[in-house]
Amino acid sequence: MHQTRRNAPRHSIGRGNLRIVIAMNTIYLLAISIALVYAALRFRRSARDSEPTDAFPGFHPCIGFTALDGMQAISLLLVNESMADVWAEEIEISLGGLAANNQTAEASCREILKIRQMVSADDVLPISLAGVIYKAAGGPQREYSCLLSSVLRFRVDDTWFERSLENHRIRMLGLTVSDVRRERKPAPEFPPHREPQGVAAVAAKFK
Repeated sequence: MHQTRRNAPRHSIGRGNLRIVIAMNTIYLLAISIALVYAALRFRRSARDSEPTDAFPGFHPCIGFTALDGMQAISLLLVNESMADVWAEEIEISLGGLAANNQTAEASCREILKIRQMVSADDVLPISLAGVIYKAAGGPQREYSCLLSSVLRFRVDDTWFERSLENHRIRMLGLTVSDVRRERKPAPEFPPHREPQGVAAVAAKFK
C-alpha cells in the first residue's frame, strides 16, 4: 500500500505532462494550418495578379514620344502586332495633382481626344497628346506638372475594349515635355463607355 501511494503522484504528473504535450501539439498544428492557408491565399492572389489581363493580345498602346516640329512630343503610340486591324476610337486623359500658373482658361483636368483611325495589322500609329494635355491643364503660360492617367477605347471587329495605360508624372512647358517618368499609382475611375453612334459605319469604310 505504501508503494502504491508513492507511485500515484508519478502517474498523476505523467498525465498532466501528456495533456500539456497534446495541447502544445494542437496549437502547433493549428499555427501550421493557418500559415499554410495564408500562404495559399497569397500565392493565389499573386498568381491572379500575374495573369495577363490583356483582352486582346498583340495590340500594345503605350505612352511615348514622337518628333513634332523638331521637338520630342509626348504621344500615344498604338503598336499593333496582331493579325487584325484595330479601330482606335478615343483616349481619355486625366491630370491629377496639377501644378500650373498663368493659365488662359480654367483647367478641366480631364479631356477626351477623338482618334477615329484604323491601325492596320503589324503597324504603328503615333498620336500626339501634347495639345489635349495642354488644353486640360488650362493652357498654362509657364511650366506645369501633373500625374497623367489615361484610358484608350478601341474596337476589333464588333467588340469594344477599354485599356488603362500606365500612369506618368510629367512636367511640360507649353506643348513641350521637359520630364516624364513612370509612376505606379491607382488610376482614376473613368465613366463607362458606350459605343458612339455612327462609329461602326465610319469604321466599316476602312475594312
